[in-house]
Amino acid sequence: MKAYTAAPPDVLRGNEKYLRQYYVQNCCAVIITTNHKADGLYLPADDRRHYVAWSTLVKENFQQTYWEDLWGWYNHGGDQHVATFLAGTDISAFNAKAPPPQTAAFWDIVNANRSSEDAELADILDELGNPIAVTLSKIASKAEANFAEWLRDRKNRRAIPYRLEECGYVPVRNPDAKRDGLWKIGGKRQVVYAVAKLSIRDQLAAVRNLFSQSV
Repeated sequence: MKAYTAAPPDVLRGNEKYLRQYYVQNCCAVIITTNHKADGLYLPADDRRHYVAWSTLVKENFQQTYWEDLWGWYNHGGDQHVATFLAGTDISAFNAKAPPPQTAAFWDIVNANRSSEDAELADILDELGNPIAVTLSKIASKAEANFAEWLRDRKNRRAIPYRLEECGYVPVRNPDAKRDGLWKIGGKRQVVYAVAKLSIRDQLAAVRNLFSQSV
């Protein structure tokens, strides 16, 4: 959805069947609707593009003629009243570049897509004092038996960097290890993770400090 909800690109390509491709100006106002709040859409916690509004009303909350009456009002001049109201509304203080408010419904969607491993990792990192740099073996040493087993299971190796990224940590490549980018700490080659919001220079400094403490 990024191509439709942000710019650039300044134009969007139309590709109708049996017709030549063409481009139109990217000025979409995208609205996504769903009846499924928990599993209808994925949103990360750091999303800055979506405003989420949710209603708990169902069709039984409306009288049978409600929608017919509403559309009848629109079709007999009501839409003009709406247009007049919108045209006269002062939106000069609105900042189109600011992130939208994160509503309770937004966090319901975010939390529905979080795994239990994210919470367990966050708890362990809290217990470790949210270090600037940390190794997976250090995390596993603080984990309860079942979660430590999950961390050490080879089939989960590809999922672990993603889970740590959700907790604000990214892997830091060793620039001196051209072949595998791993750090040799405690006599073993391993991946080291650092706080994602740090600059690359600060990440490397944090990892080297961790390395010096283990020697």
